[in-house]
Amino acid sequence: MESIYQIKKIETTQEIEQCWDVAYVLRPHLNKNNWNATITEMMQNEKYSIAGIMDKDKVVAFAGYRVMTSLHSGNIIYIDDLCTLENYRGKGFATQLLNHIKEIAISLGKEAVVLDTGFTNNTAQKVYLKNGFELTAVHLSNRLK
Repeated sequence: MESIYQIKKIETTQEIEQCWDVAYVLRPHLNKNNWNATITEMMQNEKYSIAGIMDKDKVVAFAGYRVMTSLHSGNIIYIDDLCTLENYRGKGFATQLLNHIKEIAISLGKEAVVLDTGFTNNTAQKVYLKNGFELTAVHLSNRLK
């Protein structure tokens, strides 16, 4: 069954602002006052893009990703962010966004789509595994602040 919701490329300041509620679910440490400036800078300097699923004028799910090359993974699309508002979960939006990004990767001749997820985020891991992702690495960090 095809979704009645469509994926939209997020580009304008207003569209970026409409992503805040979803972003905050995934990244509660972020500051709303810096949101637009941060995303705009990432789009301009880091090849960051957002695909959003809209319900009228509200973004209810989005994936933030970038086209990049790394020595580890090669020529890839890296998914930084993928989240759906709680009231909209279970509608297949994550799968729809993952498929959309895979199509972009194929059209650009990329070797893979890569992402990290929280170590204990079993719900997201099930979605990724169901969509053809494999556990290939452990992501480590050393917070400096």
